[in-house]
Amino acid sequence: MRTDGACELKPFAIFRFLQLRGIPFIYLIGFNNVAYPYSLTVTPTATIQETYSDNINLSSDKKQNAFVTELNPGVSIIRQSARSMLNFNYRMQNIYNSGGNSGLKTFNQLQYNSHSIFIPDRLFLDSRSSISQQNLNNNRLANDNISGAGNSTNVSTFGLSPYWTPHFSNFANGNFRANFDTFTVGSGATANQNTISSSPTPISDSANLSEVAQLTSGNYFKRINWYLSFNNYDSIRSQGDNIQFQNSSGLIRTYINKYFNVFAQGGYSNNTFQSVNNNQGNGAFYTVGGQWTPSQHYSIEAGAGNNSHVTVRISPMQRLNWVTTYRDNSVGLNTTSQVGQVGQVGKTWETALTYQTRQSNWSITHNNLTTTSQQILLQDQNNLTNTQITGPIVTQQTPRSINNGFLSNEVIVQKIWNASVSYITGKSTVSTNAYSRDSVYQISGNKQKATGLNATWNWKFASQTSAYLRPQWQQTEYGNTSNKDQYYDISVGLTRSITPQMNGRLEIRHSDQSSDIETNNYQENRATASLFMRF
Repeated sequence: MRTDGACELKPFAIFRFLQLRGIPFIYLIGFNNVAYPYSLTVTPTATIQETYSDNINLSSDKKQNAFVTELNPGVSIIRQSARSMLNFNYRMQNIYNSGGNSGLKTFNQLQYNSHSIFIPDRLFLDSRSSISQQNLNNNRLANDNISGAGNSTNVSTFGLSPYWTPHFSNFANGNFRANFDTFTVGSGATANQNTISSSPTPISDSANLSEVAQLTSGNYFKRINWYLSFNNYDSIRSQGDNIQFQNSSGLIRTYINKYFNVFAQGGYSNNTFQSVNNNQGNGAFYTVGGQWTPSQHYSIEAGAGNNSHVTVRISPMQRLNWVTTYRDNSVGLNTTSQVGQVGQVGKTWETALTYQTRQSNWSITHNNLTTTSQQILLQDQNNLTNTQITGPIVTQQTPRSINNGFLSNEVIVQKIWNASVSYITGKSTVSTNAYSRDSVYQISGNKQKATGLNATWNWKFASQTSAYLRPQWQQTEYGNTSNKDQYYDISVGLTRSITPQMNGRLEIRHSDQSSDIETNNYQENRATASLFMRF
């Protein structure tokens, strides 16, 4: 259903806090106070699916086969105007005989985001919300809700971000943003019974508040650039200790000539969280140095102080860009003492390489992060695309991340590698992604390393029919023990557009997990047939 017109909207609530089988539905708020032309598209959807599994409970020894039936109604709402955008996708997944117990289970899945402009180029409001199911840990991985593995929990998020981007004549430009996010988990997340290493602190509901204030120099300053920045993040937990990350900094840079400039940077870091060594890296920091840019294709910057760094940028052609930074920080997050626990001796470094051709995109990144389970899952939820719920080629549910480790209230220090390649031809699309995520939990000292590879090949061999191949592999190592898990699955399927409003899918999938703990071993074979309809 689509309507076009102009209307005057007052502040409204799309959803109140409704309770659907224990999952809160949240206020999704938008504002308009003047009449604007807009377009509104409402698309009801439904998926009918039948799945056969030869090991419905992902058991290591007592295999049970089962037929699982799904009837999943949903709705997609897209609203656009000159000053607002709303994208809402919801699906209610109803599964009969999940786990082979002849019962009916219902799961809610939601992806929502909106953007509103109150004052053009000045004042904005973003909002977002999600509901999904996630693995509690990496011990017994499952990609969906069909199996009865019992290793998942509901995750609900809601966020608001008002921000203001003022311009103070030609003197300075500002960016002031406040973020408010709620994070709610199901009751199963408090157990974590399958964790291999020592029992972690269970993950809890939280309210996350952050403020960002930035000022950068305007056009009035010709040979001098400067900025001031304040970042504060508070995580208020329903259980366990609260967490705060706070950083204030300023920089001034003056240009000697077009090839060389010097800079001075300073600030203060103030962080509060529990850790094994009780070192949060607080205090004042400073860096003094210079940057040399012999051409537009190359530059090198070096700074010395209690926080030191060297940054090299290489861009020999327009389509290739590579930036690498080496750091030795005594103050702030990801300092020598914290990241050294991950296996880095003293120093940290990060890199980002991108390369583009007409038919391909290449990317390699390496980063160091100090984060939490709540932040990781919030980021994953924000990255999910709406087509994963209501698109013509749908999975059983919104995909679960299998490389996040176990869910806990601890601060996590991570070292992350990621490499991806995508290639497009006339009829085929190929994409691959390799990753390595090294994690250290700061209270328990638990260590976990997830290394994986996944790929997708889509081949449109006929006008209405496509085939796909999706392999996935991950190895999980636990640093506190000699235990190791290895998981892989491969899916082969066909999709066909039967009518403009109906798509069909046939899929065969094999999953295998081998573990040093016998109860976490399993193999499963599946066959799935589904119809996806728009109304």
